[in-house]
Parts: sequence; C-alpha cells; structure tokens
Amino acid sequence: MDISLADVENHVADHVEAYRESAPFHPVEAEAIGSLSEAFRAGEYGKRDVEWIVRWYFRRAVTDIDHEERRAVEDAVSDVEPRELRGAMWDAIDALDDEIGDPPHHRALDALTRIPGIDVAVASALLWFLDPDAYFVVGEREWVTVAALTDDARAGADLDGPYPEPMTVDAYDRFLDAVRDLADRLGVDHWRLYMVIRSVHAEAVEGEL
Repeated sequence: MDISLADVENHVADHVEAYRESAPFHPVEAEAIGSLSEAFRAGEYGKRDVEWIVRWYFRRAVTDIDHEERRAVEDAVSDVEPRELRGAMWDAIDALDDEIGDPPHHRALDALTRIPGIDVAVASALLWFLDPDAYFVVGEREWVTVAALTDDARAGADLDGPYPEPMTVDAYDRFLDAVRDLADRLGVDHWRLYMVIRSVHAEAVEGEL
C-alpha cells in the first residue's frame, strides 16, 4: 500500500468524517462501541449481541467476504448453547480484569477461541468490543494499513510480510503494539483510529469502506 504516516497526520479529522458519512455500519458500530463493554461486564446482554459482533466482523468487508467461511463461523456460533457462550465471555472478562500471570488478553483470547467457530482473528473483534480502549480488531485491511503507516524507524512493531493466515496470538501482539504506537502518534483513541484506518484503506485502493 503506497501510503505514509505523513500523508495521514494532517487529515485525521477528514478521514474520520469520511468514514462517518460513507460506512454503512457506522451508526450501529458507534452505538455498540459505546455500550457493549459495560453491557457484557454487567451481564446485560443476549446471545444475539455476540452473534452481531461475529456477523459484523465478516460483513463490514463488503467486497472481500468469503461467504463460505462467514456462513460456517456464523452457523457454528449460532448453534452454541447460550450457557456455553456466556461462560466463555465471563472467562474472557475475568482474564482482562486480572493482571496476574500471562498477558490478560492472551487468556481472554484463549477463552474466546473455545467458542466453536471462533479463531484468533474473529476473537479480536469480541476482544475489541469488550475493551475498545485497550484492544483492536484485526483483519487484512487493518493489518496492511497499519503496516504501511508504521513502516519507519520510529515504529514500535514490525508488521513486515503479508497478513497472517491464520492469525496467531504472536502476530496479534505485534499488530496491537503497532496499533497503540499509531494511535499515540495520531493522537486518537482506538475507535477513531479504526475509522481512519478504514478510510485510508478505501482511499488507497479505491474500494469500499
């Protein structure tokens, strides 16, 4: 991707506005980012909320959807017993709130990937909605854009190479380090950074948000 941090730094607000105006999922995304974390921690959510995040993960990539993979994952999650699903979510929340031992998000990802159909990439979406200020969703568009914007001597993480298939915890850690570095350098929270990344990618490849 032929884009640099210098191309973006002075246009952050423009990219955020472009996303708000054009992204089909923006209104419901904004509501979910603002409410689901507290709802999950309070236990005030239903199975459909988790299923929505899984559907959102795949369907936001309008032109890049692998429909066979999407249907397989959505069907697997749909078939999970609500008690099993809530158990995995509680384990993930407990892990994020416990600073002792392994990195909290490693244990959270382990809990989330016990849900049938959920791999590390899809689990990253659940992780993000559990704590949107600390974590970030990863997909191919996010990976290549963050890699392009952090490809300089000051970058805090190395994202050389193609998007990992499948995504691993180690690769996610490198991505998350780069995301945090990029957010600091642009002076934005993770939600605004997401909007910037999606807008930058769409502009660079002349595609959809």
